[in-house]
Amino acid sequence: MKSTVKKIVIIVLAVFAALLIGGYLLISSALKRDKVQPMDFTQDLNLKKPDPVKDQPSVLFLGNSMTYTNDLPSVFTQLSQSGGFMADVYELTEGSYRLEYFADREDEVGSQVYDALENYTWDYVILQEQSGIATMGEETMYSAARTLDSLIRQAQGEPVFLMTWAFKEGISIDLLAGLKYRESRDEMQTEIASHYINIAKELDALLAPAGIAFMRCTSQFPEIELWDKDENHPSPAGTYLSACVLYNVLYNQSPEGLTYFGDLDEQTAGKLQLIAAGIK
Repeated sequence: MKSTVKKIVIIVLAVFAALLIGGYLLISSALKRDKVQPMDFTQDLNLKKPDPVKDQPSVLFLGNSMTYTNDLPSVFTQLSQSGGFMADVYELTEGSYRLEYFADREDEVGSQVYDALENYTWDYVILQEQSGIATMGEETMYSAARTLDSLIRQAQGEPVFLMTWAFKEGISIDLLAGLKYRESRDEMQTEIASHYINIAKELDALLAPAGIAFMRCTSQFPEIELWDKDENHPSPAGTYLSACVLYNVLYNQSPEGLTYFGDLDEQTAGKLQLIAAGIK
């Protein structure tokens, strides 16, 4: 009995140490950075377009709670149907997951990803990175993205990077010894955007910049609440906006005029459709 308890304690301590070290490495990396110069969120991104546009695409979502909160895959499916597209949508999602876990065959969910990509064909695979990694751990993100890109191409698919959004109040962390780390929403979004843009360009992949759409929406329609109460995850409006951005990118067609509004009123949905239509 004592031996069993001892083993459990050791395992718990090991997990805690791994989390602590991982967090320390991310923060250490951030503290060494120069001050972030916020990008111009109104500029066109010259996004790659699908060629050809597929009317009945098979789509696999790989992501975490930023994807499954409010069921983004379902919202995208219903938006697609509203526009006359019959998307066949699946998802493999897990809370707090990173792309590196999805790219790991030995991981419980990662093994399911390998099964899905090695035994089925896909038109698009949506890749959504964990927010902290997308902000400060670009090398971890890039390495996993390259692995997944190779698997997706072998499955006759095309990767689509779903750029997430900054936290509503940015990053604010109090460290030991009086050290503090702060990033505004604009600064955090700039880092997230640059890493998604860079890896999408390197891999010649599609990019769905939902985070850029969030920034434009908060500027043009500040009355629309895009974040949930935790100020990190999306509200129903935030999820709807992300789905509209995906619609705009995958079908190369404006979502304006679609009649599926989810849980939103028509006026709010129309504003979000307008924002997504301006993402180019």
